[in-house]
Amino acid sequence: MINNGRKMIRQSLFIIFGGLVLTTGAAGTAPKSWRENFAEKSQKSNLPAGWQVSATKWGVNKTSFKLENKDEHSVSGVLKIVADRATGAVFFKLSAMVDLTQTPIMRWRWRVNKFPAGGDGRKIARDDQAIVIYVGANDWMIKKSVAYRWETETPQGCEGCVNYAGGTVKVKWFCLRNRHSGAGKWVIEERNIAEDFKKAFGFIPKDFVLSVGANSQHTKSESLAYLDYIEFLPLEEPRPLEVASRSER
Repeated sequence: MINNGRKMIRQSLFIIFGGLVLTTGAAGTAPKSWRENFAEKSQKSNLPAGWQVSATKWGVNKTSFKLENKDEHSVSGVLKIVADRATGAVFFKLSAMVDLTQTPIMRWRWRVNKFPAGGDGRKIARDDQAIVIYVGANDWMIKKSVAYRWETETPQGCEGCVNYAGGTVKVKWFCLRNRHSGAGKWVIEERNIAEDFKKAFGFIPKDFVLSVGANSQHTKSESLAYLDYIEFLPLEEPRPLEVASRSER
């Protein structure tokens, strides 16, 4: 028996909804982790539950986002991203679920099957990516984001800054992969978002949005990419990295 409430039992609560897995510690503590498995569609669209389409450019094709099963035996899915002379992104408001001071590590698994022909993030006229993941926050009416890109020609490890929409959108981008990383291969990435954001803009955002996009309008080409999962984890949690190859879809 518990004596006068002196003994306490820590419990873990797993909340699964719309393909999202949220893990918390004891009552009153912030979530320890968050994960999107892309397992369940929204009732209103072919997007994952809770995700929305960002505004797109007038007169430009829209990038296609839809869920697909990993295979006929799997209940989890992947997000298929196709850009045919197009631009676009989908986003998820994460502020109520993720505290970047406690879960600063973003980890994800992605794959590119087809690259925008000649895409190069260093040149505005060819600034296309098969897949890019953003973490963005509003600061004094200016949206500031860090972006992780799988490029075509941009050298791996290259990084830079770019402004959009007349300077109201500022992006610090990192080229994690390019076409030399191989097509059709699943790759796991991991970044300390809190650290990257603070280095880029001087603060760790409390209110922020997670976004996934693809562009091919500049190069007038077509790209195809997949996102398997994406999650936020505590800094101290051990996570071995690996690269897994699969046949192309």
